[in-house]
Amino acid sequence: MMKRSKLVWIIPALMFVVFGYYVLAFGRLVVNETDSLPDNAFAMVTWPKVLQRGAIVAVEMPEALRQQYPDPHLFLTKRIVGLAGDEVAVEGDQICVAETCVQGNRKDGQLVAPLWTASVVPAGTIAIFGESKDSLDSRYDVIGAIPIETIEAVGFAIPFPHRTELAEWLE
Repeated sequence: MMKRSKLVWIIPALMFVVFGYYVLAFGRLVVNETDSLPDNAFAMVTWPKVLQRGAIVAVEMPEALRQQYPDPHLFLTKRIVGLAGDEVAVEGDQICVAETCVQGNRKDGQLVAPLWTASVVPAGTIAIFGESKDSLDSRYDVIGAIPIETIEAVGFAIPFPHRTELAEWLE
C-alpha cells in the first residue's frame, strides 16, 4: 500500500500532466488584429466547444472575406450574441439579436451593407457581433448567421499587449 505522503504529490502532478496535455492538444492563443473587440488576445479551446452568449469564437473566414483574407490560418473572432432560435429584429439602422442591439455603420450617409434580414437565428448557426461600430459581423446580410461547423475555437479574453505595443517594445 502506497503511503499517503506519496499520494500528496503524485495526484497534483498527474492532474498537472493531464491539464498540460489538454492545453497542448486543444488550446489556442488567438491574437486580435483589429479593434472589433476591446481585448487583444484570447485563450481558446477547440474542444469542447461550449456555445453560450458572451463567449468569444474564432470562426472560419466567411465567404465574403475569403478573397481579402485568403490565409486559412486567419479566423474571424467575435462575441456570440445569438444562438439558434433567438429572435432577430431590425428597426431602421439598428439590429437586435436576443438582447443585444447594434447600429449598422454608415459611410457617406448610406449603410455600408444591407442589414441581416432574418427573423430568428437559424438552427445550426449562431450570430456574432464585434464591439466596434465598424465591425463586419452578423449584423450585415453579407455575413449573417455563422454555421456551427465553421467554429474553430471558443474562449475568453486574456490580458495581452496589442501588436503595436509589442512592436514598440521590440524597437
